[in-house]
Amino acid sequence: MCLPVGLASRILRLAQNLSAEGRCMRITRLIGNLVVLAVVCAGCGSTDDTTKDALPASRIDSATTFLKQFVADGKAPGVLIQVSTPDGTWTHAVGDASTAPTAGAPQPIDPAMQHRIGSITKTFTTTLILKLVQEGKLKLDDPIAKYVEGVPAGDRITIRMLGNMTAGLSEYLGNPEFRAAFFADPARAWEPQELLAYSYAMGPEYSPGTSATYSNANTVLLGLAVEKIEGKPFEDVLKEKILRPNNLSHTVWPHDGNFSAPHVFGYTSLDPSNPIVDSTNWSPSQAYSAGQLISTLDDLTLWVKLLAKGTLLNIDLQRERLRWDPIGDNTDNYHYDFGIEDTTGWLGHNGGIPGYMSYAVYHPAIDSSIVVFINSDKVIDGEPPVNPLLRDVSAILFPDNPVKVEVVK
Repeated sequence: MCLPVGLASRILRLAQNLSAEGRCMRITRLIGNLVVLAVVCAGCGSTDDTTKDALPASRIDSATTFLKQFVADGKAPGVLIQVSTPDGTWTHAVGDASTAPTAGAPQPIDPAMQHRIGSITKTFTTTLILKLVQEGKLKLDDPIAKYVEGVPAGDRITIRMLGNMTAGLSEYLGNPEFRAAFFADPARAWEPQELLAYSYAMGPEYSPGTSATYSNANTVLLGLAVEKIEGKPFEDVLKEKILRPNNLSHTVWPHDGNFSAPHVFGYTSLDPSNPIVDSTNWSPSQAYSAGQLISTLDDLTLWVKLLAKGTLLNIDLQRERLRWDPIGDNTDNYHYDFGIEDTTGWLGHNGGIPGYMSYAVYHPAIDSSIVVFINSDKVIDGEPPVNPLLRDVSAILFPDNPVKVEVVK
């Protein structure tokens, strides 16, 4: 017989909340047994957990059909989605959290599982910076040289430029030498300054403040500035100022590639020497404060609303954060500032790290949010798979307010 809808989710959440290792291991074994039961039951390929009437039933049915087809077409092993509206919350899971052989038997994906969130980490880092501004510990127009040594043109690159991606620093992920080193040893622990060295070696893309291009180097520098100002590791500041006060108990800064259970396995096609690779335990330190975090649907649903509404900042700083000023020829439609992108009224960010892609957005006018996770980065029609997923499912669920995704950050 099939498991009751939502039972596996509740057990997984219980396991996450257990602090004693022995108890957690016993619960994890129980989860494994229950999952096996779910796999062999006809009609148990997805999980649906809805509170109240989040959206019209016809839209939820259409979205469910779309997500099942997305997985059936091989676009990702599994998909997680959570949609919150003033009328309730719809949470859905379809597909697998893992595929054989590296993870053993395939495991159904579950909404309570942790997932690497890549660049959504930037929303936390930039919020920390703005909170430090609010506390009077730095100014937006301070040069980064005041906090981090060795930055080319660091006396002219300001905190503001790093936050709105106008500093001109090159993207180190595009450096062939970095890519060769990374794929040669995906488990390697990277230091932030090592990452920045690959950016500096490529030279600037333009003079500071004259154009805009997305670069992880910007947010890595902001993370180092946080450490310098607070005199403690970035992780500690993040916990102290954001995670604990806002009860984001399942958002984690991993110290290496290890991933505590229960979690989603990631599958990447980025390694040029292998078509598809299990990247679950690859080191996320290659992203540092630009992309190292792990989180869950529940945490990001809470977080993206706090982020977009400016709950953690004063009115002036949130207004500054949402001010889109065209700069140069590259920014007429570039609505990005301090970790928030405006996608046709939906405010938030996406994330990509080998094997994992995600998106978290909130629309203030309709008080609604969408969070999606997929465990694949395989390109679909020239774009990352999270793009068409969010674009199409949002058009089904919110036909009057679809998310018109164009460029993944």
